[in-house]
This record gives sequence, C-alpha cells and structure tokens, in this order.
Amino acid sequence: MAAPAPLQVVHLTKRYRTQGGALEAVSDVSLEVRAGECFGLLGPNGAGKSTAIHCISGFYPPSAGRVLIEGFDVHAEPKRARQVLGVCSQEETLDSDFRVFDQLVRHATFFRVPREEGARRAHALLERFGIADKARDLVESLSGGMKRRLQVARALVSNPRVLVLDEPTTGLDPGMRRSLWEILVEERAKGAAILLSTHYMEEAERLCDRIALLDHGRIVDLGSPRALVERHMGTTTVEEELRPGVLWRRPPHLEDVYLKLTGARLAEGEAQ
Repeated sequence: MAAPAPLQVVHLTKRYRTQGGALEAVSDVSLEVRAGECFGLLGPNGAGKSTAIHCISGFYPPSAGRVLIEGFDVHAEPKRARQVLGVCSQEETLDSDFRVFDQLVRHATFFRVPREEGARRAHALLERFGIADKARDLVESLSGGMKRRLQVARALVSNPRVLVLDEPTTGLDPGMRRSLWEILVEERAKGAAILLSTHYMEEAERLCDRIALLDHGRIVDLGSPRALVERHMGTTTVEEELRPGVLWRRPPHLEDVYLKLTGARLAEGEAQ
C-alpha cells in the first residue's frame, strides 16, 4: 500500500465577511503533493492562490476543510506539522534588523537544528544563492532581489520535507531564476514535496509534474502540463500576430491553456 502524500489538502474553503455579505476566496479545493513531486498552482490575480497558500501553510485558518502535512493537521497540530515545512510567502517576511547570516541561523534553531549545523547550512545557502558577500550586512540594506533570494534560502535552511513557495522567483533576474530552478530540481530529487505558485509559464512547464489551474477560488482543471495542453488545445496550431501582417505559427503550450480557461476573466478585468 502506497504511503500517504506528504501534503494533503482536503476540501479547503476560505470565506471572508464583506460589507456585501461574504466572499469565498477559496472554494472546495482538494489536492495532494507527493514526495519528490513539484505541484504547481496557476491562476490570474485574485484567483485565490495566495489565500490557499496561506491556509496550507497554517497562517490563515480555513473556513472548512483540512490540510495535512505528513499526517499532521497544520491547524490542529501546528508545531508538529511545521517541523517538516518550509515556506516562502509572496510577501517579504524577513527580520530587517538581523544580519543576513544570523537570519538563517536563527531560523534554523526554530526547527531544532544545532547552531553549528545551522551555521554550516547558512554558509552553504548563501554561497548557493550568490549572497555570501552580504553575510554580515543587515537584511534591511539588501536590494529587493537579494531579499527574495534570502527568503527562499530561509525556507530551505531546515531541510524541509514539504516546501511551499508562493511566486518565489518574482523580482529575480533571469540568471538567478534559473539557479533557483536548479535548486528546486535538487530538492525534488532528494524527495521533497514542493507546492509552487507561479505566474511564469516557462517555470511551470519546466518544474511542475502536475498543475492545478485556479480561477474564482476553484480548481478548473488539474493534470500534467502535457495533459492539460492535449486536453484543451489538442494539436491545433496557434497563430500570433508579431506585427501587422506578420503571423507566427507554433504548437500550443501551457500559456494557451491558461488563457483559454481564464481569458474571459482577464479580458473582463482589463475592460474594467
């Protein structure tokens, strides 16, 4: 019998009270992320991705449903669940009055990592993310891109078995984005279960074994990038006008599926 997936989301729903009544930001979302799998969340702004990530990470209480991390309910048993969880949220959550190196070492102690081992991991991660020369600088002195690198490094310092990343490569230059892709491939090879929210179609196609397309808080489809393309686009040639009178014909890819399933909403948003 196969072992349960390290990350299980079961009928997750999140509602907010508003002046007009109630807003259901996440509606009956169920998914699982297996060991050694990178699972992607795609959807337009306002689709509920970040709200779902916050609920899955234990920061927001759900209105209904459960989140299990290695069998522990992240809301009923948060300490036990979070011991194997690494999180990089979309918002910048670093401690600005710490030095860069100390930020990582201190975070490692929250996961009962001995200080000497935490220091070794911190040095290795700072080298890997290209910010070793900033180790003694205050976090608040870093550029936005460097802070993003540090935030991802902090999520990795505990060697998590479940990794939840909300748009981790936003603000990174192309070179560092590719370096982070390599790091995530390494983490997946070590058996980590990775939940990745991203707006970059190339990133999703390169990294994700399966993808859930989220719109209006609901999963509108789920499958591998190839399966999604075949299901919704088939082998239809896509034409794009590069400039007046010049057409580019190409095979369909994930972005075409994304636009097909959420395009009406995107066009509506642009019109508003």
